[in-house]
Amino acid sequence: MVAITVSVSGKPTINLDFANKHPRDVTIKELKAAIHAKFPKLIANRQRITVPNVSGKPTPLTDESKSLADYGVGEGAKLKLKDLGKQVGYRVLYLWEYAGPIFLNPLFLYYSHLIWGQYDPSPLQLTVRNLLVIHFIKRFLESAFVHSFSRATVPLSFVFRNCLYYWGICGFLIGLTLYRPGYSKQALDGTLLSDSRWINFWTVFELVAELLNLNAHLHLRSLRQPPGHPRKFPTGLGFGLAVCANYWFEILGVIALVAMTGGDIGTVIYLCIGTFFMKTWADGKYARYKREFDNKIFPGKRYRLFPPIY
Repeated sequence: MVAITVSVSGKPTINLDFANKHPRDVTIKELKAAIHAKFPKLIANRQRITVPNVSGKPTPLTDESKSLADYGVGEGAKLKLKDLGKQVGYRVLYLWEYAGPIFLNPLFLYYSHLIWGQYDPSPLQLTVRNLLVIHFIKRFLESAFVHSFSRATVPLSFVFRNCLYYWGICGFLIGLTLYRPGYSKQALDGTLLSDSRWINFWTVFELVAELLNLNAHLHLRSLRQPPGHPRKFPTGLGFGLAVCANYWFEILGVIALVAMTGGDIGTVIYLCIGTFFMKTWADGKYARYKREFDNKIFPGKRYRLFPPIY
């Protein structure tokens, strides 16, 4: 029989007994179901279960297909449980955060005269609007049909946080800084920013970056393995130079918008914040790849994020 003690913050300690079972026969899914039976509000996705580790950092029991024994949990173990709060689907989170700019950004251009007064929109403003809408429609569709997620759900608070970022910067901020008389047809007349060759060059640059990013995402999707199978490393277009080529192409696309607009402050802020987060994610993936693969093969001499800088 397996007997486990689970301590829950703000709730009484509970004892769980799995009669006639060995730790190798009890899965994390069964453990979560037993906890749910004790606390009906704590559905599986709200539970974060950890086991103390000799290193001092608790080990989270995340893979529901694994057994207690796989995590070194034996008879009489003491586990800790944290309530993660109300949850929302990971895919739903992405769809919400990308849907906002698709509608908010064009609305700011359409109604910008209510803030700044009447002016004629320039080809530059109209082009950037179209490119931003295309960018986020692509992201929306990728989230719906291409991407897979490491977790089924995330805390509901993430919806407000992520929407504040994407809706706030790509919807409101760029809407305020770009859709104003300073970028109007009259203001840009005779300048480089009104030259169709300038606009067309950066438009093609941005669209090529979008296609390369899409190709990278499709390649990453093709590498998915069933649970328990060894992970594969990416080898597609761009991954021979950068470990996270998908982030590299993403940054190139935003650089095109910054260059096209002559450094619009809203797009610059979007580039800086986005690059910061992608660098953080790239560092994590780089470290994981080094642990999982022979470093001479992958990552090898590849850059992490943005050849030949980083």
